[in-house]
Amino acid sequence: MDNENNNINKDSLPKQGGEAWWKPVMIFYAKTTSWIIFPMILALLAGRYVSRSVGSQVLFFIFIMAGFLVTCLGIYREIKDYKKGLDKKDGK
Repeated sequence: MDNENNNINKDSLPKQGGEAWWKPVMIFYAKTTSWIIFPMILALLAGRYVSRSVGSQVLFFIFIMAGFLVTCLGIYREIKDYKKGLDKKDGK
């Protein structure tokens, strides 16, 4: 292949308000990933502790389902905020 095609001119990449175009996307990715990881890990640890203390697997399942619900709501909120930010930029 031609070496010129492999080199990307950094000036030709689109910028948004002086920032690189990929920064908002990576921030969105980090936020949504954290909404997946942290509530589920906390639910797993808390559910395991409570179910061992009480001796009921049902409580473990309830904690896992609550963690999943928190995850879904958090991701929904992040998507809504991200779309609102895109709408503001389009309206300018």
